[in-house]
Amino acid sequence: MVKDAETIDKVFPKILDFLEDSVIVAHNAGFDVGFLKQNAKNLGYEFDYTYLDTLSLAKDLFPEYKKYKLGKIAENLGIKVEVAHRALDDVDTTVKVFKVMLDMLEKRGAKKISDIDKVSRTEEAKKEEYKKLKTYHAIILAKNYIGLRNLYKLVSYSHLDYFYRKPRILKSLLEKYREGLIIGSACEAGELYQAIELRKN
Repeated sequence: MVKDAETIDKVFPKILDFLEDSVIVAHNAGFDVGFLKQNAKNLGYEFDYTYLDTLSLAKDLFPEYKKYKLGKIAENLGIKVEVAHRALDDVDTTVKVFKVMLDMLEKRGAKKISDIDKVSRTEEAKKEEYKKLKTYHAIILAKNYIGLRNLYKLVSYSHLDYFYRKPRILKSLLEKYREGLIIGSACEAGELYQAIELRKN
């Protein structure tokens, strides 16, 4: 479909012109922005735009939802999706979902972008926030007795207090019980590997 399209070096300046003085809104925005940042770097452009992620916002505003795919969120909000996974149709769905979100944020007192983080999560959503966070694999080794004791604590907390579909270790807990532990980035499901794959700086 795009075999005769212009190459990225010709398209990218047009993208930057289009984005000038704008805030980017996208579903799972980090993924798309990662590619934009990488292409900007490759082509010698600056790319430092504010962006809003409707995926993250949905997790804050609709903590009761089980799934956060764009189509599922739209369906839950009563928004009809004509065609999925086509650029313009997905844009149309994202706009409609985002309008609902903006109305909710405005009712909670948000007047500018910097207000969104302050009002998007209810106290109940904050308590359940760990269930919505992206998980990564990690390798944790104990290098002494203190580390072994801390490792046991982390395993206990992850199974008893923070189990959601699988055991989870919060970064705050990992930091708290960090003494005596060696932490590795693990396999392709580790945070470091994922950051490289998504071209995060």
